[in-house]
Amino acid sequence: MAYLKNIVQKLETVFQIQLHGQYHSRTAIYGIRFLPVRQNRPASASADTADADSPDIRQSRRPSAPEENLLYIRSAGQPIPKVRPPHLLLLGQKDVPAYPEILYIREDLEITEIFNCIDEVILEHSILEEKRKSLFQALHNNIGISSMARIAHSYLNNPVTVCDTSFSVIAAYPVVSDTEHLEMKQGRTYVKDRLFQNMENRKIIEHIYTSTVPFITTLDEHPYKWVFESIRIHHTVVGYICVRGTVREFTEDDLEFIEVFSQMLSIEMQKDSSYRHPTGFKYEYFLTELLEGHFDRTDYILDHLIRLGRSKTHFYSVLVLKFGESSKNMLHPKSYYEQLLTILPDCMVVLFRGDLVILLPGNSQTPFSEKVKNRFETFLKLNHIRAFISNPYTDIARTSLYYQQTHKLYQLYEKISRPREQYLVYFKDYFLEHTLSLCGDSGLLAASVHPDLLRILEFDQASGTEYTRTLQCYLTNNRNAAAAAAELHIHRSTFFYRLGKMEELFDIRINSGKELFAYEYSFRVLDYLKIFTFP
Repeated sequence: MAYLKNIVQKLETVFQIQLHGQYHSRTAIYGIRFLPVRQNRPASASADTADADSPDIRQSRRPSAPEENLLYIRSAGQPIPKVRPPHLLLLGQKDVPAYPEILYIREDLEITEIFNCIDEVILEHSILEEKRKSLFQALHNNIGISSMARIAHSYLNNPVTVCDTSFSVIAAYPVVSDTEHLEMKQGRTYVKDRLFQNMENRKIIEHIYTSTVPFITTLDEHPYKWVFESIRIHHTVVGYICVRGTVREFTEDDLEFIEVFSQMLSIEMQKDSSYRHPTGFKYEYFLTELLEGHFDRTDYILDHLIRLGRSKTHFYSVLVLKFGESSKNMLHPKSYYEQLLTILPDCMVVLFRGDLVILLPGNSQTPFSEKVKNRFETFLKLNHIRAFISNPYTDIARTSLYYQQTHKLYQLYEKISRPREQYLVYFKDYFLEHTLSLCGDSGLLAASVHPDLLRILEFDQASGTEYTRTLQCYLTNNRNAAAAAAELHIHRSTFFYRLGKMEELFDIRINSGKELFAYEYSFRVLDYLKIFTFP
């Protein structure tokens, strides 16, 4: 079977012609027939032998195909039978036929070449349909993702790889042994940083996230083309298909097959318990107790960690992962465990009070290297997750306090103005707002704003000047006059003139570190209370 649109596209491409007439692109064609002119019958012929205007079938690809799914072809110049077949293609037809549903080609082409071309399209699509059935059968028989990848390879003839959103290989056929781009970690194969960075630079990761259809692309240092297609469960990206065109070029049929393959993988992955059910770890109960604050002895906690196969480190951070509003159809949170452990192999993750909570050890106050940060941030974006990160700490017995710090950070972040596309939120960037949130009386908090700043604000509102913005730029640029002037798009001399004018008008001391700190604090309070928002 092939759709009429596929047959038309093939004919127009191969013969460089245009096919005319009205047709439905999704009409299924199972076979092709020649429709020659009827020969005159003897007068003695039986009247009920055949109708003189009925079609005479000379060749048949599938005799069992129903009449409405057959395409007849004939050279033009002969009368059209009164009893026309549903689908008729005329060759060398110069004029528009009386019936608009008749397809025609104006050029005089060899009819056998047209027949063979259409026959080839039907055969190719029949093979595609058989492979689809194989995928459905594999799905029905529960033979797994690896076997489905093998079936996909048998049709595509190019290497097929299935990965999750942590860029770990779930299945591949043939088995991948590409040490240049892949490496083993904790018993799993995953994409190396070099290939990951290449994909990110070429916007392939972003395209996987936004596209719902397969797409062909290229990668640096590779002479062949690649096809990527996202795998989604409840509209959430849970993985992707990667096919490398090392054996042959990709066709439109390949893309159609890969799209079906993606849908089958989505169903198969939902059958996998790792996407539906909790995944237990030896440390799960211990980490839950630690977050609850049930342990207070550091030596006991460290001994327990060693028994669990963990090592003592200098620093720890707590991360709380929160799903965004666009993740209403997300998977069960524990379905993300394995992906997180691939990106952050030394971490411990647990579902705690409805959230994914991570205890991240390290030997530096910076929780991630730049490469790990990029990969983690991409994972968060693909899954519509925001990570709230505590300050680093050294005493693991205080983990419960830093969990509370991170949870408070999330509550604060929801209330204040914040960047929409921020996926990593650090407590260190909001520590002052957190302190302000501890003051229950907003009136007293507003009263703590330095009176000089209030006077400047009132003057600007009455006079249309920009002294408030000038002072704010000076403070946010770390008292750097050149940087502040550049941000304000004014000359340095103009900037210094404004500072001098402010000292004269408002009796303030620009060179006083104590007062400048008070002004900076006041700006943060005003921003927190929504009285004044930073530009």
